[in-house]
Amino acid sequence: MHSPLRTHINGIFTLSLGVIALAWFSGCATAAQVGEYPNQQRMVGKSKAAILACAGKPVKEQTRNDVTLLQYYREAPMLEESAAVGKGSFPTIHHGCWATVIIAEDRVTEVRYRFAPPTFDASNDCEEIFEPCQ
Repeated sequence: MHSPLRTHINGIFTLSLGVIALAWFSGCATAAQVGEYPNQQRMVGKSKAAILACAGKPVKEQTRNDVTLLQYYREAPMLEESAAVGKGSFPTIHHGCWATVIIAEDRVTEVRYRFAPPTFDASNDCEEIFEPCQ
């Protein structure tokens, strides 16, 4: 049988863990560093047709002068957005990643990642967009 004091202490402990985890996930309000990632780098040099075949239809496609931009977005899976604490869980930051594929003369010249929100490193979400391209 649990005493009311023990239940209260467990509740405070669980709440404290939740606050600590939330602070850890959100961090300071600085932008996460966007680096260079393996799948991102492997796309350089591929044709537009190859990218469309493996990554699928982009969210948005636009052409400016002789440059084509393919924009992809991937959100984190729902299970990744919940942190287990004790016998329960609490929601964490909803996040995803925008990947912009820059194509000139039918070849990928660069792939840029942008995290959403900018304070959360969601590079794994962008990397998964191009996983079928290996």
